[in-house]
Amino acid sequence: MEKIDIRHMRVLLHLVREKNVSRVAERLEISQQAVSNYLKRMREVFPNELFLRQSAGLQPTDYAYDLAAKFEKIVEEIDGIFNSFPFDPATSEYAFRVIANEYAQLSIIPSLSLLMRERAPGVKLEVIDFNPDQHVKTLAQGEADLVIGFSDYVDPGLVRNRLRSDHYCCVARQGSLLPRQIQVLADVSLHPHVDFASGVGNLGSRVDDFLSARDVSRTVIATLPCYTSLQAFMHVNDTVAFVPSAIAATGGFQVIDLDMSSLNFNLVVGWHRRASGSASRDWLVQVIAGLHTSS
Repeated sequence: MEKIDIRHMRVLLHLVREKNVSRVAERLEISQQAVSNYLKRMREVFPNELFLRQSAGLQPTDYAYDLAAKFEKIVEEIDGIFNSFPFDPATSEYAFRVIANEYAQLSIIPSLSLLMRERAPGVKLEVIDFNPDQHVKTLAQGEADLVIGFSDYVDPGLVRNRLRSDHYCCVARQGSLLPRQIQVLADVSLHPHVDFASGVGNLGSRVDDFLSARDVSRTVIATLPCYTSLQAFMHVNDTVAFVPSAIAATGGFQVIDLDMSSLNFNLVVGWHRRASGSASRDWLVQVIAGLHTSS
C-alpha cells in the first residue's frame, strides 16, 4: 500500500466518475500519460481488476466502486486540512462545468463565456442542463462546479448566493402593432397568446396567478416547450407572450409598456459544501457576480 498516495486516489475517483482517461487528464490538468501511469500503478497494487475497457471508455468494476467510496472519505478529510490549491486564471486550462436552466443559458452563459475567455484564455466551459432531481447529486460527486437557476428549484441545502432579481414582461414581435393596441393589462385578453410549459425553466404558473388575481383572461393558441422557439413562432404568428425581462432583452421583441414588476423571481448560483474553499470555484463565482454588476 506504500505505493499508493493521495494522487492515485484522486485519479481513481475521477476515472470512476468520468470513465475516460482524456477527460480525467483535463479535469486534473495533467497529461493522459500521467493518468495512465497512475492507473498502471494501481493495477499492480490491487488484487482485482479496476476497469474494463470498452469502445466508449472505461467501465469501473464493482471493486473499483468500493475503493472509490473509501477513497472519497479519505480525500475529503485530507482536503479539509489544507487551504485550497491556488488558481491562476492566466495559465489554467481547467474545464468548468456549470449546471444552468434555460433562463441562465440565454441570459448569463453567453456573456460569462466571453468574460472567461478574456480573463482566463485557457479555461473551458461546459454547460449542463438543469435537472431538479439530479443537480445536487451531480455537484456532490464533483461532476459540476456550480448550478445557476431559479431559487424555487435550486436545492436550499446547497450554498447559495442570489445573482439577480428579474420580473416578467409582456412582449410582441418586432414590427407588430399589438403594443399600440394594448394600453392596460386587461387589453391582453383581446389578443392571442403563446404560453410555455411550466417547469424548471419557466415559472408560468406565476403568470396565471398574476392574471387571475386581476381578473384578466387570455386565449392561448400554442404552448411552447422553451423560450428559444418563441422568436421563430412570433415571426409567423402575431401574438403576445409573457417572458422574463432578460429573455425579452435577448432581441427580436417589443416590450409592451405594462407594470408587471411585482411578477418577480430570484436567480441564484449554488454549489455543494464539498467545494467550499475551492480557489477555482471562488474565482468563477466572482466572475459571475462581476458580470451581473457590470450588466
